[in-house]
Amino acid sequence: MSKDFLEHKAFVELFDLHYGNLVGFVYGYVRDEEVAKDIVHDTFLTFWNNRKRLDLSYSAKSYLFTLAQNCALNYLRHLRVVTGNEQAVVELLEAANEDLNDYEKRLVRLEEKLAQLPEKQREVLVKCVVEGKKYKEVAEELDITVNTVKTHITRALKFLR
Repeated sequence: MSKDFLEHKAFVELFDLHYGNLVGFVYGYVRDEEVAKDIVHDTFLTFWNNRKRLDLSYSAKSYLFTLAQNCALNYLRHLRVVTGNEQAVVELLEAANEDLNDYEKRLVRLEEKLAQLPEKQREVLVKCVVEGKKYKEVAEELDITVNTVKTHITRALKFLR
């Protein structure tokens, strides 16, 4: 019989002997049977992959339970980070939603106030502020003076404030 076969046979016996107890042990930490099984499988895989480096003056059972405990605690830490990130995203979305609602309310108020402006003031304000045109361009377009444009803007802004 080869050494690999004997190692494999010993590993299978170790697995059969401790699997159930390890799942129960890990379940005590994670409170989810499927997650506990996954962690125990990972524990055995890590144990097998590192078997040549292990100091077997300690019991394999101790290694397995310590490794399983560490994996369970790492899982819980990861879960806490994920939960914290999810909470931060939820808070950001709620804040963005509140900002959007505030913006929409202000926009409605602004539209109501704009509707109350005299027609020429509203027209001049829209051309200068919304369309970004220069006072001189608006004056030429509407066939009024630049000072009249300034007066309309001043009165409109005063009213809106």
